[in-house]
Amino acid sequence: MVIDMRWFWLLAISLNSFAIALQSPTDRSIAEFQARASRSHSAADYDKLGSAYLQKGRETFDFAYYELAENALTKSLELMSPADMSAVAPLTHLSAVCMGEHRFSDAASYAQRALALGSGDISAFGLLGDAHADMGDYDEAAKFYEKLVLPLSSGELSPGLAYMHDSRVAYLRFIHGENAAAIDLAQRSVNQAIAMRLPAENVAWNYFQLGEFRFQAGDLGGAEAAYRAALDMLPNFFRGLSGLAKVRVAQQKYQDAIDLYKKAIDQIPFPEFIASLGDIYAKMGLGEQARKRYALVEYIGYLNKLNKNVYNRELAAFYADHDIKLNESLELAKRELEVRRDLYTEDVLAWSLYKNGKLKEAADAMDKALSIGTRDPLLYFHAGLIHKDLGQLDSAREYLLKALAINPQFHIFYADTARRTLAEMPSKRLAN
Repeated sequence: MVIDMRWFWLLAISLNSFAIALQSPTDRSIAEFQARASRSHSAADYDKLGSAYLQKGRETFDFAYYELAENALTKSLELMSPADMSAVAPLTHLSAVCMGEHRFSDAASYAQRALALGSGDISAFGLLGDAHADMGDYDEAAKFYEKLVLPLSSGELSPGLAYMHDSRVAYLRFIHGENAAAIDLAQRSVNQAIAMRLPAENVAWNYFQLGEFRFQAGDLGGAEAAYRAALDMLPNFFRGLSGLAKVRVAQQKYQDAIDLYKKAIDQIPFPEFIASLGDIYAKMGLGEQARKRYALVEYIGYLNKLNKNVYNRELAAFYADHDIKLNESLELAKRELEVRRDLYTEDVLAWSLYKNGKLKEAADAMDKALSIGTRDPLLYFHAGLIHKDLGQLDSAREYLLKALAINPQFHIFYADTARRTLAEMPSKRLAN
């Protein structure tokens, strides 16, 4: 029998086309620019390849993609002269890579280099603001964000820059305790992202941020709607799944929360998700299941060099929350503070100091965490316990009541602890 080889070629081509169709748009971009850069060796193609790797890193939180992005973008710069205006793109993308790796000083440096070229592209002001926000310099961050909405020569605002501004300033409003303004800006960012037809991952992230602000404000229904909208945009979006799981925990629907966290972990095994899953098992009395998840948190946190850098704060909080390795918790919190001096790092430092019995230092760090007015029930809870153990019962009572007023189920364990602590405290401060 004579075999017509054309059918084998047609089958091979069909299978290859099918495999490409199953890839995500980002995967297809990576494949395209890998091929183009290997042929052309042009700075522009290496920049586009680096940008595609960066997008994949954002989507998967696989830090290997950030390293690939940095290599491609560095190659792009090597193929240019230092004063080449087109260097703005790879410099800006390198700034974003450094933000993803929590190298905030490097991120600021690359953004400043991009802006110094004077090309007229001011998008790097957003990344410069992000870097300063993570370094705890919120006033400088706000100044850089405002530069994004300077009118164009025509007197109009750039829709893309307006989106970059609103999505970032929403966070600043939140940490300054202006929750309603944060929610309004986050909703506007969602609308802008949809109007600009941004990738589904970006739109889903905006819905997630809206859900987070609503959850922090105690609006469980609004938070659930936002998280569901994120999942409508991007089914199995790990952040949307974890947000919805948080709502289910607050509603005490623990089996639903378990199922959602498992789905999120299947997408991205974030230590925070795994720890939360372990906490649910612990709450349900399933100690062995909880211990398995807690062991996995440590394994992922120390899996590689980048994980160690990125997850310092999460591991410090995990150890403090579970009363294990308290010395290491404090060391990790202090190490994180060397590069990331935002309010949430100050909070984790305060909590680690408290668990190590250093009450005065804990109170000082907690004061810094609360200094700009953030209305976060977990911050108030930490402050409440610190002030209670210092004997400052009036302040302790005020903080614990604030936490419960925002969300009576703000944490799977600590909401009950707050109620129990309030019940055990004397109704009036005892005289010394």
